[in-house]
Amino acid sequence: MTSPDVESGWIGQWSPGIGDPNVAGWMTVVLYVGAATACLVVARRLRPEARTGVIPRREFWAWSLFSVLLWLLAVNKQLDFQTAITEIGRMLARKQGWYGHRAHVQKAFIGALCGFGLLCVAASGIALRGLGSAVKVAALGICFIGVFVLIRASSFHRVDVFLGHRLVHLRMNWLLEMGGILVMLGAALLRVRSAAARNRE
Repeated sequence: MTSPDVESGWIGQWSPGIGDPNVAGWMTVVLYVGAATACLVVARRLRPEARTGVIPRREFWAWSLFSVLLWLLAVNKQLDFQTAITEIGRMLARKQGWYGHRAHVQKAFIGALCGFGLLCVAASGIALRGLGSAVKVAALGICFIGVFVLIRASSFHRVDVFLGHRLVHLRMNWLLEMGGILVMLGAALLRVRSAAARNRE
């Protein structure tokens, strides 16, 4: 086993590569791609209505942004960029001499991320005010996934232990991430359905 003090990769012990080469990992990537594609379909369906003012343009831009973020998260799922962030933090901690007290920094980091997540939810609520429920649910989903991915990067022992627990043979890590993606996928599919129904009227 490689010692945690040995920097054997591009950044610490991290190097580009397949970070989660198992069925659950690839299933998560497939779900990310499916949700990203669904959000893109919504955006394309809404573009003509946004141009003519039938719907606010911010809804079109919201679905477009969701699609881009989900594509990036799909790539990140296997290249595991959050591990690079973890390695940078670990290297800084050793260099600056506070590695032995990293648990306090990790707790503060998680707390800050949770606060940032709440701010994102509040900002999304304001930005999407007056729009349908589907885009608001999707916004909640992307905020949850983003905060979850960053908290996982904290590599805090208690968080890792919790995420490693299994429920019906599935790790909490998989359930939480896939659950957030499925929320976004469901919201996008509902919006496509409502847009199609309106076009038939």
